[in-house]
Amino acid sequence: MKKSWTKNSHRILEQATGLNHYNRWVISIFKQYFGKNILEVGSGLGGLSQYFPKTDITLSDLRSDYFKYLKKRFDYKTLKLNIEKESPEELLNSFDTIFSSNVFEHIKNDESALNNCFKLLKSNGNLLLFVPSRPEIYGNLDKAMGHYRRYTKEELTKKAKQAGFKIIKIKYVNLPGYFTWWLRGRFPGKSNSDNLLAKMFDTIITPLLYLEKYLPIPFGQSLILVAEKP
Repeated sequence: MKKSWTKNSHRILEQATGLNHYNRWVISIFKQYFGKNILEVGSGLGGLSQYFPKTDITLSDLRSDYFKYLKKRFDYKTLKLNIEKESPEELLNSFDTIFSSNVFEHIKNDESALNNCFKLLKSNGNLLLFVPSRPEIYGNLDKAMGHYRRYTKEELTKKAKQAGFKIIKIKYVNLPGYFTWWLRGRFPGKSNSDNLLAKMFDTIITPLLYLEKYLPIPFGQSLILVAEKP
């Protein structure tokens, strides 16, 4: 099956952009690691971008429609960037933070993307990734969205190290989401019911996810990675 950005990818992105509690939670996970000069890779519709610390922010996307939307919505620098294919020479060693959420699973050659992130970061800069995890829950929803993979800790650690990064933190998050994603992947509902379930998760379950900061989580729907460029 050919993987790509699909209509379902866009539908889920629109849905996720409106999950304000969840998006705030994602940003809160990385709060202590954000620097002053942030590049977001794959900003999409800006669902997470709106919650960044108000510092020097550059948003990016490879799709022209999202790029134009971001330029209209935000008063931030905006860059059309394909991180799999390029690391613009004028931006080498420019950022102290690169953040990306739910993007690398859509990149066929994610190793090249990691290498390009490394090139764009300053020395001692941080790469902050939020990606889907656990291949055993890869299902119809992943296929419909054009996901190449769901990551294991071992795979993401190995690829980040091969790109030159030092691992600061890698951790599973969103334990409840592991089970809801498995169910959604095997018994996909209609878009209306799916939207309702997502909103219920955002309102009821997301506040509980903050407790994961204090509890050992053996697995989860997603992985977070904090890696430093030496």
